[in-house]
Amino acid sequence: MNGKHMTGAIAGALVAGLGLTVMMMAGERKSGKPSELTELERAGARELGVRFVPQDDRLPDATEQAIVQGGHLLLSAAAGAVYAASVDEDAGVVASGVAFGLAFYAAMHWITGPLLGLKKPEWQSDVGTIGMHTLNHVVFGLATAAGAKALAKR
Repeated sequence: MNGKHMTGAIAGALVAGLGLTVMMMAGERKSGKPSELTELERAGARELGVRFVPQDDRLPDATEQAIVQGGHLLLSAAAGAVYAASVDEDAGVVASGVAFGLAFYAAMHWITGPLLGLKKPEWQSDVGTIGMHTLNHVVFGLATAAGAKALAKR
């Protein structure tokens, strides 16, 4: 495996993850409601038996936001590493990026989140939510693939 391919995939995933983080934080400020990512973190904390978990309607403070967004970026980096380990560096950006984004979306929202009790099953979501999640993960996959391709060829 090419180290540049791995580095590029992780960098692309981090850039995409950061973009999604900014969108979620802006949405929190605009709506006055915690983001879905904050809700997932709180559900996870409850599952782990954490005694103090902020109320569901309360916006995250700076410490909680750092935990939520830091965890999101770590997951993004790990996903980038999975992309690099599982996709050949000669793969096309569009095909591999879309496929990876959809696979990652399915793994997180359709399987892992519900199995861990962190979120309701995705099939119970409305069409708009499913569409938004699909689009976000396809863009994530494309950015990951583009990063991997850009550095692998240097």
